[in-house]
Amino acid sequence: QSLIPYEPQDDFLKLIMCGDGTALGFRFGLPLYGKWVWKLKDRIDEMFMDLFRVQNLPDVTTSETGNDEIEVKARSEDNTIEERGYDTSQYDEHVVQSNRLSAEEGATLLVRTDDSVDYECAWRVLRDMMGDEAYKVAVLKSHELLLASNLESNKIVC
Repeated sequence: QSLIPYEPQDDFLKLIMCGDGTALGFRFGLPLYGKWVWKLKDRIDEMFMDLFRVQNLPDVTTSETGNDEIEVKARSEDNTIEERGYDTSQYDEHVVQSNRLSAEEGATLLVRTDDSVDYECAWRVLRDMMGDEAYKVAVLKSHELLLASNLESNKIVC
């Protein structure tokens, strides 16, 4: 069997727990912070650990022919992995959403640090940015404008 070429991402979601129920993250050069980032990291970690639940592992048995071939089959012949609800998608896989936030709304959501941010909604914005270059550019531009307006309104005059 020939090897499949691997092309790594040029950017990826980086998350680290802060120890106080919040987390810090970075994606596309955007800093992410808050309780919602912790919830996102926790969900991604849970999904990763689900890969190793006994019911999700393949049944590896030796072949009846007696040679060194290994046969891999699902533990349950009745259901496929997808039918059992086993998510094999990448954590930042782009899934087309009919209710996508505008670039301005997405940028505003990603800079929020309050506890009422819906991490799943923020995760959809990040996934949409991953799958749609024009949307990513628009969100990053909106983020830049948000920062500029915040800096302008917070100027200190001596």
